[in-house]
Amino acid sequence: MPKNTFFNLPQEKRNRIINAAIEEFSKVHYKKVTIDSIVNSAGVPKGSFYQYFHNKDDLYKYLFSQIVDQKKQALVKVKKLQNQLSFRQYVMTLLEQGKKFEQRVSNLSALKDKFMNECSQEVKRDILKNEIPKSYEVLEEAVEFYIKKGELRQDLDVKTAAYVITSCFVNIQDFRLSEEQAVEDVLIDILDVLIVGMK
Repeated sequence: MPKNTFFNLPQEKRNRIINAAIEEFSKVHYKKVTIDSIVNSAGVPKGSFYQYFHNKDDLYKYLFSQIVDQKKQALVKVKKLQNQLSFRQYVMTLLEQGKKFEQRVSNLSALKDKFMNECSQEVKRDILKNEIPKSYEVLEEAVEFYIKKGELRQDLDVKTAAYVITSCFVNIQDFRLSEEQAVEDVLIDILDVLIVGMK
C-alpha cells in the first residue's frame, strides 16, 4: 500500500500517477512495465516514486484495491432495491451493476486480462486475498437480508453462502463454455443451482 507521503500529494498528482499506472499495466506485459515508464507518463521524478510506493508491485496492488473499493461502492447503491427483488434478481442486478462499472472504467478489461494471464502468482495471490473479501461483504449483507425476509433458510451459514457464490463467479473463466453458451447464461445457471441449496 502507498506510503503516507502519497496521500499528502494533491489529488491531481495522485490521479496522474494512478492513471499512468493503469495505462501502462493495461497495455504492457506486467514484467515489462517499468517504474521509468510510469513516472515518465505521469510526469513525476523517478526518485519521488519511492517516496510514495515501495515498488511496482506495491503500486499494482493499490490500483486493484482502489478499483475494487469503487466497484463495491457502486454495488452498495443497489441495496435500496432489496425489498423489491427476489434474492436471485438481486444477485443478478449486482452482476449487471458490476459489469456496467467495469465498462465505465477505462482499460479495466485489459487490466483484468493481464492480471489473470501475466501477473506473478505471488502478487495475484496477495491481491485476491485482500480484495475478494470485499465481495463477500456485499453478499453476506444480502444473504442476511434475505434470510430475515424468509426467502433463504434460517440455518444457512451466511459466510459460506457468500464465499461459494463469490468463488463461482470469480472463477467463471475456468468454466468450459460450449460454443452456444454465453457467460451470463452460465452465471444464471450457477446461481439457480446455489439458490436451490440455500432455500
